[in-house]
Amino acid sequence: MQLALGWIVAAFLLLRVSGSASPGILNIDYCVTFWAKNITCYWDLLPETHPPTTYVLHVTEESGRCRRDFGPPMHCVAGPGERSCSVAVENLFAFYKIRLVAESRDGQLSSPEKCVHGMSIVKLSPPVIDEVVANHSRCFQVSWHLPGDEILSASEAQHEIQYRDETESSWIQVNVTVAENAVAFADVCGLFPFNNYSVRVRAKYLCTPSLLNPWGPYWSDWSAERWVQTRAAAPSNGPALWRKLGTPDADGKRAVVLMWKPLEPKQANGEILAYRLYSQKDGEPAVPQCRTRDLQCALSLPARIGHTFLLTASNAAGVSPPSKLVTPPLGEDDLSPIPVLASPVGGNALLLQWSLPSFPEMGYIFEWGPLSEKQDSKVFWHYQPGNVNQAVIKKAIEPGRLYEVRIFALLNGSVWASGSTSGYSKQIAPLRAPVLYPTQVWKTRMKLQWEVLPLAERGGVIRNYSICYKEDGKEEKTVVVAGSVQSCLIEDLRPGSVVRIHITASTEGGTTRGPTLAVLMRSSDDGETETFFSVICVGSLLTLLLVAGSLTCVWKHRKYVNITTITVELPEPNFSLFSVVLPGFRGISGHRSRTRRKAASPHGCSPNCVKLVRCVISVPHRGSVLWTQTVDLFPNPPKARWGAVWFPGCMASVV
Repeated sequence: MQLALGWIVAAFLLLRVSGSASPGILNIDYCVTFWAKNITCYWDLLPETHPPTTYVLHVTEESGRCRRDFGPPMHCVAGPGERSCSVAVENLFAFYKIRLVAESRDGQLSSPEKCVHGMSIVKLSPPVIDEVVANHSRCFQVSWHLPGDEILSASEAQHEIQYRDETESSWIQVNVTVAENAVAFADVCGLFPFNNYSVRVRAKYLCTPSLLNPWGPYWSDWSAERWVQTRAAAPSNGPALWRKLGTPDADGKRAVVLMWKPLEPKQANGEILAYRLYSQKDGEPAVPQCRTRDLQCALSLPARIGHTFLLTASNAAGVSPPSKLVTPPLGEDDLSPIPVLASPVGGNALLLQWSLPSFPEMGYIFEWGPLSEKQDSKVFWHYQPGNVNQAVIKKAIEPGRLYEVRIFALLNGSVWASGSTSGYSKQIAPLRAPVLYPTQVWKTRMKLQWEVLPLAERGGVIRNYSICYKEDGKEEKTVVVAGSVQSCLIEDLRPGSVVRIHITASTEGGTTRGPTLAVLMRSSDDGETETFFSVICVGSLLTLLLVAGSLTCVWKHRKYVNITTITVELPEPNFSLFSVVLPGFRGISGHRSRTRRKAASPHGCSPNCVKLVRCVISVPHRGSVLWTQTVDLFPNPPKARWGAVWFPGCMASVV
């Protein structure tokens, strides 16, 4: 029992001395030496304790490869939470013994000792670039040195040069070995003419194999960047060339506008000083047409003659190869079709795809612009070299606009095939709803019509229109029609009711609702009220015309008309017979007429006799009777067939 207790106490004391009170393993990750400064070591922190663990770095200069101590031990204490510490040293050409100790209230924990040479883990200071010179259109030379006396010769270090185009983000690296006792310099080639490059250098000490260890040596930090521009060279390509053709005038000439794109910097190889345009007819030498710094040249040329155009660009170093474009005579530009498909890409671009046999010198021209009712919409164009069957156009592409795209295939400067298509980069809701208005309204139905939205305001392909209407006291109803329809008939409405209507236009990108329109339905259909009033008006008008005509006729002939009235008592009106010739009648010639009278029936008159008053009206003309009318008058005359007529001296009912 006493023996077991002794072993437990001994183990506890050993644990306290070895520092196992703090759990985990303590190791130095790596150490770095800085010339004429210090040794700095880094480690991972142990789990936190309270109070915090203290880290102490012990460094001792050694004689030989850590055979015995040469100098006094040195140490540094890391601050709370820090994972590194530096010990000042002067001689890096010696071995050092390095150990890290973690101390807490529970004890100590020590890392394994490391024996390293000062120069095997050295990190040199950043080099200093002395000069960068462009000695060629595709090369530059850079020279540098290491500061101070960290190494005797630049050949004792390995060097790296990095450079990049000012428009690029990635670096290109070149490894350099400096000759012994030589100045540190290097030529970097394979560059683009007249291009700006950023250059930087770093160095690493070349340690002997016997001193190597897993930690180092380390690359220095990069030097400060220096800029250089390579020399100019003749342009490597001619500008992309295209044309805009006008319609022939009365003289048979048409406007030809030649357009070209500025060369990319890596093609221009310098500042472009001038463009020269030449035109050439078949079998004739080229004729200069334009020398300009602009990007187009307008000409007036015969439309029935084909022309070949050549364009060059020049800078201080030389002239580019010519670009070629052929315009055939008018009427001889029959082109093969190219099927083209346009699809949206990201909302602000269009992907064009086509299928076409490829040739080594094939090129393509793309033309595009927003489709509009206006004829002066701007057209953009782009040249795409190489054997490709797809391209993405991004310039001047906006969501909600319909673009027309045309593609032209070029072979040796001649256009031999073309195709066209249209599409949206992204469909959005219509900018507004169409104007809605009723074209015809009845008692129980209504016909509506709406405008065709302009292309610029549709936002996409109109899929359908929704017409929503509501009567007072009823639920709202909806009629949906296709996007190609511009009218709608609504039925089963109440006469005299107020109907509130609005229209909604829909695309793949959304819907837009228009304002509400209120329409008052009719109480009667067309023709019902009109027919009633028309009958009344026409009847009254005819009656007035008849009365007015009769009065006018009698009035005009009043001095030639004699009216004689005779009252006769008739026992039987059906059997009464008499004849009267008006006495005292004066005709047109002024002669008096004779009077004859026939007696009434001899049967006499009974108490039921009816008194008959007969008026005989006659109008003579040139010895004959022009017009005569007999009218029978009763005490209570019956209603005449043609209405009552007033004559001078009597009222007659025409029978």
